[in-house]
Amino acid sequence: MNVRRLGRGDEEVVVALADQAPPSREHAAELLGDDRTIFLVAFDDGEPAGFVFGYELLRRHGDPTILFVYEVDVREAYRRRGVARALFEELERVARARGIRRAFVLTAESNEPAMRLYESVGGVRPYDDDVMWRFEYVAD
Repeated sequence: MNVRRLGRGDEEVVVALADQAPPSREHAAELLGDDRTIFLVAFDDGEPAGFVFGYELLRRHGDPTILFVYEVDVREAYRRRGVARALFEELERVARARGIRRAFVLTAESNEPAMRLYESVGGVRPYDDDVMWRFEYVAD
């Protein structure tokens, strides 16, 4: 298993990893061209086995940035084989190298596999009453 950070030139990998509504090649290039986007992929013999995707967010107080882990996915054939752990270990290495001291991820309490994963890779649930609100906007 080889984990590496995607960059410009890896647009086709981003498109191939999308299970539904794949991004355009142009949008994938935009994502990969932003230095604050961290897109790590685990490859097995050249085939993508899983990925973790996040953003380095600027903050106005405290640490200058925080890492928002936006999406994690491991292809079914590779689950329970340490792929997600390897991705999170590399994510921590990248974050430390960038001076990022904290990260967070959102999930539903009912998503038991995600809850187990995040706890197993060192995540701490600081509050039992966290709530996420979603806003939807219609483009002009």
